[in-house]
Amino acid sequence: MIKKELIKIKLLSEIDESDLLNFYETAYPLRYKVMYKHWKWIYRTSLFGFEPITINYDNKLVGHAGVISTNINYKNNILKGIWFVDFIILPEYRNKGLGKILTEKWMKISPYQLTFCNDQSLNIFKKFGWIENKKYYKTCNPINPLKWIPLIKSMDSKILNKINFFKFFKKINSLNKIDPFKLINNSKLLIEAFQSNNINNNYNEASILRDENWINWRLLQSPFLDKYFFFLKDRSFIVVSIYNYQNKKRLNIIYSKCENSTYEILLNRLITKWSVENNIDVIWLNTTEIESKEYIKKLYPYRYGINFACNADEINIKKLTLKNITNIQAIDSDNDIIFLNNDNTK
Repeated sequence: MIKKELIKIKLLSEIDESDLLNFYETAYPLRYKVMYKHWKWIYRTSLFGFEPITINYDNKLVGHAGVISTNINYKNNILKGIWFVDFIILPEYRNKGLGKILTEKWMKISPYQLTFCNDQSLNIFKKFGWIENKKYYKTCNPINPLKWIPLIKSMDSKILNKINFFKFFKKINSLNKIDPFKLINNSKLLIEAFQSNNINNNYNEASILRDENWINWRLLQSPFLDKYFFFLKDRSFIVVSIYNYQNKKRLNIIYSKCENSTYEILLNRLITKWSVENNIDVIWLNTTEIESKEYIKKLYPYRYGINFACNADEINIKKLTLKNITNIQAIDSDNDIIFLNNDNTK
């Protein structure tokens, strides 16, 4: 039986460091080291001063609710939004009402709330008035399908790369070659392209504000900077992360900024060509534009639905407006961070 007087909500910065490390190791065993060392970067505490909250029972840390701060631009007004991430209650303390208490406190941090979540979390958020958008997808192009066949996927990667005969049937040989720039060595080049490529968002649509402060935080200050590359054509570019996971070399398209659809299509085709030639096993792309962009269906034929949900105060912005926020990409929330935490590159 839970005793209310033993429950206490604390900011993450108020938790003893050894207690936090032990909790992260228990709750997130695959990425606890990065979370512990870089939580201020992950949750972007420098933007508004918002930080994750925790729930403690009888002086023990038993739950955690993360927030990533983000600026939302709507009708030339900047709203202080948050991504809901890393929500967890330790198993032995679940189904006791602690999750509800933590969620209620969580939602008071900011009235402009966004999340990608699993089905269980989505059902909980709906009870608090959140609404979902069912048009978000994770799409992929398996360059080397051999690595998904159970009987042989455990073989050495070098052998599988040599026998990947599928690469000879990709209809991209006529394209000019393009090599990516390693971001850690070419940050100025990316910043120049970022600054020169101005994309005006619709005044009546909500969008994530991406300025120099944002790109410095999200990419240049990232502990995963060495995993980031970008493909550049004139002033258009696509940023990708490249990592190994479960015997597969993956390329994840996390952020693109293209002058028009011509550049967007060309860069995606060039990325596919480069991936084939450099033993990438699968390319991932998050998108809401499967139906409106034919090239996505062709280059990324497999799709998986992603739960996206949001909530708003209905004063400065309506939930339905926030639901259709226009420029969310894989770089938002913690989608890319989770996979890079699991990188098993040797």
